[in-house]
Amino acid sequence: MKIIDVDVAVVGAGPGGCMLSYLLARSGVRTALLERHNRLDREFRGYFFQPSVVKLFDQIGVLEDIFHIPHQHVPKFTFVDHGKTLFEVRFDELEPPYNYGLTIPQPPLLEFFIGQAARYSNFTYFGGTSVTDLIEEDGTVHGLIAQNHEGEELEMRCRLLAGADGRHSTIRKLAGLSQTMGEFELDFVWFDIPKVPGKDYPLQIQIEDEGMLIYIPKGEDQVQVGWVIPKKTYPELVKKGIEDFVRTLIAVEPDLQNVLPRHLRSFKQCSVLDIQVGMTDTWVKDGLLLLGDAAHIASPFSGQGNSLAIQDAVIAHDTVMKALESGGHGIVPAELLKGYELYRKPAVAEIQSMQAMQARLIAMKSPGLLRLRRMLAPVMRRTPLFHQMRNKIALGVQRVDVNTSYFTK
Repeated sequence: MKIIDVDVAVVGAGPGGCMLSYLLARSGVRTALLERHNRLDREFRGYFFQPSVVKLFDQIGVLEDIFHIPHQHVPKFTFVDHGKTLFEVRFDELEPPYNYGLTIPQPPLLEFFIGQAARYSNFTYFGGTSVTDLIEEDGTVHGLIAQNHEGEELEMRCRLLAGADGRHSTIRKLAGLSQTMGEFELDFVWFDIPKVPGKDYPLQIQIEDEGMLIYIPKGEDQVQVGWVIPKKTYPELVKKGIEDFVRTLIAVEPDLQNVLPRHLRSFKQCSVLDIQVGMTDTWVKDGLLLLGDAAHIASPFSGQGNSLAIQDAVIAHDTVMKALESGGHGIVPAELLKGYELYRKPAVAEIQSMQAMQARLIAMKSPGLLRLRRMLAPVMRRTPLFHQMRNKIALGVQRVDVNTSYFTK
């Protein structure tokens, strides 16, 4: 068995894990990043990054480099109700220069951050490496046991283990940390279609009698389409057949007649997102910290998942650096990590509450409530309360800045 010793082991090469690894590596910390998949070009659902992330990318000096990755500036997010704009979340009304969101394919973005971290000799990336167990003594995490795709076992000792491995986090489960799950009545079916030349595909939710369509621009020639269904009804959808599904979507958006029958031929082209909302009850313990979906699961409404994970990483970086500099060479105790949880958890909970409110607003079925929604939504758009909500969606509910003072020269 190969034995490795590092300061911080990060598990999960998603946006939060890659950002935290990069920040720690750039700060001179011996950092290892482990990812269970061999390749990063698997399907990712989250392509949208809020203006808050644009600011953070700029603070660490990589924004111009990221612009070399295929991307799109997003000036607004539109909610369309039966052909009429219900309301818009306009990022372009924010104070420049961070007055837009970005859609970026995740694989090249993650590869970029791993490449940037790899410029530092104190960083190592372990792709195709799955964590199988934690090294624990008296409730304190001292490291992990992992296995690569060739079956070779690895023992990694660390002062801190950061679990950034998603909603089904292996680290969270092995550490025995519990979650409080909320109820959500909807699931999303996702698929990609090519863009029709000359047709605009803004970031929007389109509501019709037959259901809801979500459009997310995905690079220069594709758009990601989401279809909202009642929870756990995907098997019924599949049973009716792909032709019935295509007919339903065309009934909602007739323009899809020109592309769907030719390009959506099988449910194998679709993926279903089982929407869950949850909060891990404790994010830290001696030698362990969770971030991103491993710590909290947000719904897809208003595109918060990537941004929350990256904000977590920025605050975790500052917390971890302070803890590592506090003296000694032993395991980082929970008492030095707790400030990260106390700062981030209320902010995430507030975003989750806003998402739940948006879901209830969009999922209304009663004719009376629908009429009321159409009357009030345009009026609300002009109120200070709406602008405050937009700012929280776009910029976060609390101040998050990268502490660049730790960066090595």
